[in-house]
Amino acid sequence: MPRFRVLLPSVLALLLLGMCTPRASVGAGGSPPAKYWILLAERPDPPSDAPHHTAPVTSTYLHELQSLGVTPIVHSRWLHAVSARLSPPQRTIVQKQPFVRHVRPVATGPPSSASPDVTASGAAPPSGQLPLGASAAHLSRINAVGPLARGLDGHGVRVGFLDAHFRGLRHPAFTHLRGHDRLLGLRNFAEGRQGGNHGAGVASVAVGHAPGTLIGPAHGAQVLGASTEYTSFERDVEEDYFVAGLEWLHRRGADVVNVSIGYTTFDEGQDSYTPDDLDGDTGITTRAVDRAAQLGITVIVSAGNSGCATPDSCWYYVNTPADADSAITVGAITPDSSLADFSSRGPTADGRIKPDVVVPGTEVVAAWDDADHARVGGTSFAAPQVTGIVAQMLQVNPTLSPIEVRRLLRRTASQAQQPDDRKGWGVVDANAALRAAERRARATPPPSLIVESPYPAPADSQLTLPVRAPKHTSSVRLSLMSPLGEPVVQRTFPVEPGPNWLSLRLRTVPPGLYLYRLQHRGGQHTGTIAISP
Repeated sequence: MPRFRVLLPSVLALLLLGMCTPRASVGAGGSPPAKYWILLAERPDPPSDAPHHTAPVTSTYLHELQSLGVTPIVHSRWLHAVSARLSPPQRTIVQKQPFVRHVRPVATGPPSSASPDVTASGAAPPSGQLPLGASAAHLSRINAVGPLARGLDGHGVRVGFLDAHFRGLRHPAFTHLRGHDRLLGLRNFAEGRQGGNHGAGVASVAVGHAPGTLIGPAHGAQVLGASTEYTSFERDVEEDYFVAGLEWLHRRGADVVNVSIGYTTFDEGQDSYTPDDLDGDTGITTRAVDRAAQLGITVIVSAGNSGCATPDSCWYYVNTPADADSAITVGAITPDSSLADFSSRGPTADGRIKPDVVVPGTEVVAAWDDADHARVGGTSFAAPQVTGIVAQMLQVNPTLSPIEVRRLLRRTASQAQQPDDRKGWGVVDANAALRAAERRARATPPPSLIVESPYPAPADSQLTLPVRAPKHTSSVRLSLMSPLGEPVVQRTFPVEPGPNWLSLRLRTVPPGLYLYRLQHRGGQHTGTIAISP
């Protein structure tokens, strides 16, 4: 059996809250078909004398739609789109056409008189507005709610997991990954048929998204998973699987990797480790983690569940690869901030402090079985909390090296001035670590304003627009408009040099297709966003 496993706390299934009510079929009972925007592919050959966004809708695409029985109502030059009424079968057919990018509902009524909740970078709405559910307990303990409210969710960062069975990440908490094409690959390197919930549960803590129950800090990231731990035995060959899996994650472009497995004592007849081997250089998996860090991957490793009263009565120390020189090793605390009795400790054989930091490791909510949730415990479920925060740090400042990431986490933790071999540098402060990463990014602002694509796409309850501002830009004006140019909301945001996240909460904005325009002293940027029902 693996060294890292779900401890058996009271496994309490949680009710999945906030589930969507099925929409009634459109057009039934003689009602007219619903109206949709049909977003078309780029114009193949726009007129040379007209700006790209003002050229007419491509006639070839119009003819193709008309041949399908579609009658366009409004032609949008800005969006290169048309509106039309579509029956459910028509919508299905139109969506499959190679020249159609998206089919989105047209807003069915005017915006509410109430203004959307709008926050600029650094001004987070109250945490009660976020559907954190049971995950609020551990996120609040490590000050990780504010960054989520600002729209920091690991967007653009690639997160990898080395673990046991992932159950295909088919739990509803991962639906958002498939829906936005952010599940980039799952691969099994271990022999035999896998089982259990460990891999999926671990991943859900970092990247899960089940509003009302569980929100992972990096739920907007891209995700990869390598199964390298085979739960039916504990043999040396699993270290080979581990190395192969980590190399695969590197080839697939992982920026940060979570490791919630580890090795010390193998089955009879296998080669096991001793505490003297925890020197940061002996373990095969330890050496692989250090190599990954040299190649730019930040690796977060759970400390292990081998802690107890004294070193003489049990293994006590962190496992491999948690002893790696470059790893961010994560221990576990209880709700009262005391060290969890199971959490493995330091020092390493060569005298280094381990773990690096600690976070809650008991009563952590995780995806479980096919559609349930459970409260689980162990350093396995502490590490992915830090993995999610690191993904946010790399979202804020992609230039950070693995060692710089660890240094910022240590410096902003609760006992940074007096680290020890029980809690390392202390309890993580996510918001402080992210602010430190931002300050580094602000030291080298771009020469001109950079506007990145808004996310998520389509948006639901919140839309975030990343902006990187030059030195002399202090504010920008963001306008959200209907496809016909009617203003829905206009706001001026203060911005600082470097990265900013302009966050709109969309509770009062009807679903449909919208234009956005960002005005600043150097000009303006325009684009389109879709808001889902």
